[in-house]
Amino acid sequence: MTTPAYQDCPVEDALRILTGKWRLLVLFRLCKGPQRFNALQRSLSPVTQKVLTITLRKLEADGLIWRKSANTIPPEVTYGLTEHGAALEPVLDALGRWRMGEADRSRKHTRKVQR
Repeated sequence: MTTPAYQDCPVEDALRILTGKWRLLVLFRLCKGPQRFNALQRSLSPVTQKVLTITLRKLEADGLIWRKSANTIPPEVTYGLTEHGAALEPVLDALGRWRMGEADRSRKHTRKVQR
């Protein structure tokens, strides 16, 4: 029996956990603090309720977020980062800074080409 390749590589394992169209965006939004489902969905428009629910369930199963459900009508469901999920905040910040630097380089390159 062979073991999956990601078991030998922590980067592959991290990518397996974080890969998905909405996963990093959900984590990024939750870095700002716990949010109720509807507020989270509005901030991630055009994500559908079904896709967001699936994404949140997977992130919870991976131990990156917590879910708190209040016994009210309608139910109030709040999500936030676990300690494990909060450890990704510097990574997400670095990713944003990297992209902003890439955008600056791209604009400078475009100006040079146009001259």
